[in-house]
Amino acid sequence: REALQFLTQKNLVEAILQDMETLGYVGEEEAKLLGYCVSVSRKLERPMSAIIQSGSGAGKSYLAEVIRTLTPPEDIVFYSRLSPQALYHMPKDYLVHKLLELEERVGGESCDYQIRSLQSAGILRQVIVVKDPNTGQLMVRENEVWGPIAYLETTTNLRLNPENTSRCFEIPLDESSRQTERIHQRQKALRTLQRLTANDTRERVQERHHHAQRLLEPIPVIIPYIDKLTFPAQWLRSRRDHDRFLTLIEVIAYLHQYQRSQKLHSDVKYLEATVADYRWAYFLAHK
Repeated sequence: REALQFLTQKNLVEAILQDMETLGYVGEEEAKLLGYCVSVSRKLERPMSAIIQSGSGAGKSYLAEVIRTLTPPEDIVFYSRLSPQALYHMPKDYLVHKLLELEERVGGESCDYQIRSLQSAGILRQVIVVKDPNTGQLMVRENEVWGPIAYLETTTNLRLNPENTSRCFEIPLDESSRQTERIHQRQKALRTLQRLTANDTRERVQERHHHAQRLLEPIPVIIPYIDKLTFPAQWLRSRRDHDRFLTLIEVIAYLHQYQRSQKLHSDVKYLEATVADYRWAYFLAHK
């Protein structure tokens, strides 16, 4: 009931940002909300991916941790490192509609190609040669791992592979002195009486978001004003950027599904995105 009340409140986006601040991540509204949307997008047909990018100590690992904390544990796959063949040998449906999160970019460099395939094609296929245990003869075996996946990683590297960035939102963090002051204030607060109730508050927030995300049902989103939208076309990578931006509008609408009337077309239920959804998507993507 609490999760349903959360999803039906008027200022849902602001409530999500407030809960992320309650968990200790102050400021950085764009970064927090975009990361949250990437996680929720795992439930869509075409999930999103992101790379959180900043210098050491700016808070990228903690932002990734907060996003992971608010995602239901059954929907998160978190690794510090992946070996080159690891993804090929996972159970076939293990990654379907999951958030795959890597602690650091360096931990997934050997799997770049496999991750890109899951992002773009939504499936991994590998043919390997194995020995038949009964006859000793060599034989061919095909491994298949299904997506789609949402993907999140962090990095301190300012020069990233264009093959990766064209598939991901890049989330730069605020390294200003003003943001540092906000962090200092939060660190001080945790040395006051507030620390005595911080764990209970954290658990309540986590549980609310876990149940809220479980309540989100698969339903397609239509953008009725899509013909009125324009997007830069002078760069080749905008072919992917444009599609990713439209997905961002869909995710914002999808988050508000308990506040929208479902419509019907050829016996298929769907939601319509509003101009407010576009406004939030523009707020997140314009940088």
